[in-house]
Amino acid sequence: MKQHDTERHPGPWRVMKVDSEFAGLLLAVAFLVMGAVGLDIGKWFVLGALVLGVGVALLLRLTRKSD
Repeated sequence: MKQHDTERHPGPWRVMKVDSEFAGLLLAVAFLVMGAVGLDIGKWFVLGALVLGVGVALLLRLTRKSD
């Protein structure tokens, strides 16, 4: 059997030239929108998670020790 030495296809990463932080934020916003539009209980879950997340972030910001 003859072996071919072909160059491998680079996949989608050859075309996608975005920062991983931007892609992660875009994905997070997309999940939030899907949750908010989806079911009524999903909307309340997303809103509750958002409020809880902001509360924890503020608590961590206020109780941060400065070095």
